[in-house]
Amino acid sequence: MNSAALPYSSTKRLFCVEDFIGFGERYGIDYRFPHLADNASRNSPVLHGDVEEMTLSSGISLTHSDVRVLQPYETTSRHSSPLYMLVVLEGGVTLTLNGQEYQVLPGMAFSSQLSEQQAMSARHDANSTLKTLSFGVYPNNADRESLLETLLQEWQRLQAPTFIWPVPGFVLIGIQYAQQKGLSAVSRKLLLEGLMYQLLGHGLNQCQPQTTRGALPQCGEHARLEHIRRMLEQSPEQEYTLAQLATQAAMSSGSLRTKFRQAYGKTVFDYLRDCRLELARCYLLEGHSVQQAAWMSGYQHATNFSTAFRRRYGISPSDVRRHG
Repeated sequence: MNSAALPYSSTKRLFCVEDFIGFGERYGIDYRFPHLADNASRNSPVLHGDVEEMTLSSGISLTHSDVRVLQPYETTSRHSSPLYMLVVLEGGVTLTLNGQEYQVLPGMAFSSQLSEQQAMSARHDANSTLKTLSFGVYPNNADRESLLETLLQEWQRLQAPTFIWPVPGFVLIGIQYAQQKGLSAVSRKLLLEGLMYQLLGHGLNQCQPQTTRGALPQCGEHARLEHIRRMLEQSPEQEYTLAQLATQAAMSSGSLRTKFRQAYGKTVFDYLRDCRLELARCYLLEGHSVQQAAWMSGYQHATNFSTAFRRRYGISPSDVRRHG
């Protein structure tokens, strides 16, 4: 897989240029090290950490990486996959596909189709920690499960779109649980199999045309705006910038700012604030402290959170927690 397609390592180890040369030949990936001369030592370290690769019974090829990047490097995929997905758990990955740049942040997933005509490039910066889960399906695999084959047919029916979407929090928790030590190999493989199907299901749902009573099916620009709105609504605790959101919406920052307000009657960050406050209100009603509710909904400072909460609801967070 593109982001970190390396063989399983049971303990943390160094991956050097020589390792990457072998990986490239095996997985159909071109690697480039911009800060190293062409005649650099093949023993120059590039990564340090753990990388695990497995093929699940469904036919999904899965790679889990938990590494620290020591040497900046770039990759370009030369393999084909009718469905490829990358989930970023920590750090960030910058991908380029068909001239379009995508920034995949923690808690987000990137979905696409890869081929010789759709070669994907990735850039990894030095001194960064990267935890990712990437998986794909290789073409002409006769051992696929019927459910996976049905999902692939639906993906093709939707014309295999390329997009970024927020992974539901409970799925991220499931991924974290599946990575803990102490699980048997069989248990872990079963958990990962189920999580991959959940990710596929949510990804397909994200790219389905949504219709509402009296509304036209979403397409084009409106679909991209709705993608941003749903991302803010489903994962308000994440950190966002206007530039990053604009990139995902394939618009300029100014266009996103104007068109989002026209479509939803609020600015992007007013909408994000309301989503965060509503999430925090739910946490308070569940019995979490004011500080916990603030942090889990994306606020760094409880004072700022309390001021915004009182302005929005006319009551303090502590009063909501007490009465709730």
